[in-house]
Order: sequence, then C-alpha cells, then structure tokens
Amino acid sequence: MFGSVKEVCAELFREYGSDEPITVLIWDAHAVRYFAQEWNPNDGDVLAILETIGCSDIEEYQRYGINQQYIQDAMTKIADSRSRTRQVEVSASVLETVLHLAAEALDSNDLETMDNDTACKHYAIEALLAALHP
Repeated sequence: MFGSVKEVCAELFREYGSDEPITVLIWDAHAVRYFAQEWNPNDGDVLAILETIGCSDIEEYQRYGINQQYIQDAMTKIADSRSRTRQVEVSASVLETVLHLAAEALDSNDLETMDNDTACKHYAIEALLAALHP
C-alpha cells in the first residue's frame, strides 16, 4: 500500500477489519533517502520509490522482500532515466566554441582521407554550426 498514514490506515481497516492480526513493515521517506543517498535523491525520487514499493506485487515482496538492494535498483533506474532525458542550456557562442574545439580534436580537414566514423562526426559538427547561424 502507498499513501498517507491516514489513507493507509483506512485501507488496512477496509481490507482487514479491526480484529485481524497483521504485521506492518514500513518504509518511509527517511529510510528510502538513507539507502539511496549515493544518488542524492530529490523529494520526487523518494516519492516515486515509495510508490513503487507500495504498488509492488504482494507475492513478490513476500517472497523476495523490499530491502536495500531493491531501493538502490529503483534509484538506479530513476537516475538512468534522468540522465537519458537531461537537458542543459548553454549560450550559442559557448556551443560554437565547443564545436570548433571538437572539430579541431578530430585532427583532419580532408574529408576524402577520413574514415567514415570521423567524417560523420565532422558532418554532425558542421550541421550544428549551421543551425547556430541560420
């Protein structure tokens, strides 16, 4: 289950009533943050992991548990996802400088003698430079 204390208590009462013996194991934001501290999780990351725990299949967590490795695996997925979609903003002049440095690092201006991979990199650099000066 996932939710506020009030929501979880209401759900437990609906599902089990007041006389059913149960055990409740709790993961809170502090515990998730502690086991994911290597990634410096933000509040959204912690909430996403708590929700993932709360929505996990009952048979899965009864069989395998929710432990430190589970938290770290969930945080790794979040971090990987974030790095694939991360965007940065730089000025056109800074980007142009970096592109010129990259072209110089390829160390050849003769497209006819370049291997295909290097030529493709040069074309990509030229396309980006052209886009900076429409």
